[in-house]
Amino acid sequence: MQARFFVAGKRDPEILILGLGTLGGGVGVARFLADLGYRLTITDLRSKKELATSLAQLKRYTHIRYTLGKHDLRDIQRADLVVKNPAVPLESSFVRAAKKKKIPVTCDADIFLTLVPRGRIIGVTGTKGKTTTTLLIQHLLGKKAAAVGVPGVSFFDVFTTRTLPEFVVAEFSSFDLDLVSHSPPVVVITSLFADHLNRYSSFAAYAKAKMNIVAKHTQKDRAFVWYSPELIHAFPKSYRGNRMWVSERQLPPYASKASWRVARPAIALAVAIARTLGISERDIKKRLLSFEAPTGRLEIIRKTRTTVFIDDTTATNPGGAAFSLAAVAREWKSITIIAGGEDKKFPDKDVRVYADAIKKYHPRVILLPGSLSIKLKKYIGTVEYTKTMAEAVRLAQRSKGAVVLLPGAASFNMFRNEYDRSAQFVRAVKRLRR
Repeated sequence: MQARFFVAGKRDPEILILGLGTLGGGVGVARFLADLGYRLTITDLRSKKELATSLAQLKRYTHIRYTLGKHDLRDIQRADLVVKNPAVPLESSFVRAAKKKKIPVTCDADIFLTLVPRGRIIGVTGTKGKTTTTLLIQHLLGKKAAAVGVPGVSFFDVFTTRTLPEFVVAEFSSFDLDLVSHSPPVVVITSLFADHLNRYSSFAAYAKAKMNIVAKHTQKDRAFVWYSPELIHAFPKSYRGNRMWVSERQLPPYASKASWRVARPAIALAVAIARTLGISERDIKKRLLSFEAPTGRLEIIRKTRTTVFIDDTTATNPGGAAFSLAAVAREWKSITIIAGGEDKKFPDKDVRVYADAIKKYHPRVILLPGSLSIKLKKYIGTVEYTKTMAEAVRLAQRSKGAVVLLPGAASFNMFRNEYDRSAQFVRAVKRLRR
């Protein structure tokens, strides 16, 4: 890759990575660009101590310059290109400053989409189910495919393989899609619920960000979309490609034998992709029945004689939590949920979706602190309050049936992120007496 790929006329451009983060994406793009020899500055509002894990992975790159604990406008002013971390809002004053100086602003997802041969990419997005669907598609395609963009796997990890795989299955969040100028030729959209409304001005703005994944489609491109009222309404009316609605009617007969943790939309969509790409029905069946959902997604943490503890920390919005509660209720009659946390400006109607599911399945409800918890309590009545995750687990330990971490909310009022919330739940469960 040549420097002119990034900035026309610049032989040795200065690249600024705006936000390193702790989830691996910033490290991935930094390592990739550093290996290519670019001059890099990395800036993040977090301290050196908070970023210790990420910084340790970049220790060997002595030519990277850092500004930590703050952003400095001087870093913006001397940059030829800004690579924005997905966690940094488009409305950030530093992003605005770059644009005002006409400095190009991009993101790791757009660089990835530019560099990988377009015909190899399968893009997956959705409010819930995108990670499971991404990994399931890769699993069904077998050795032909690699998965990137999922938690812990950078988009750029695909370039560390000896040869580029035939297919690269890539997960994209709405934050990834804010700045993309390319669309994968094959797209999968799993679901659409209200989410991240603390970052987007409205549900319509959030949905538009999701639909950026198909914005550049032509008549030759394909979108496999889960059939739901929200996606029917949000999908672009001017879409020029081939759209295929996928529903439970497309589930193969053997889907009933798959793990209960794997959502039926994920199965139907992944099977549709595998069939389209020529995978035999025999291989699809064999691979589907051997697939297990990834961690933090209805993951069984521990079983006792009377109780099973389940982690679904990635249910970070009410619609997703309601969906997961229905899946648990198909397996267990007695349920205790540890729910709540911080609101992301969810509309009341979406909070009611989770409340209605709770009323339908009658779980015992233990609420963590947070503004979403206050909203939820208003609609469901009897709950138990707790101040910490450890206390919530202790309260739940004598329950029979399933005890599920099912927040339906953000984590940032109590935890570093949803994965820290998961880690604290798992740790508290494992400390319980046998």
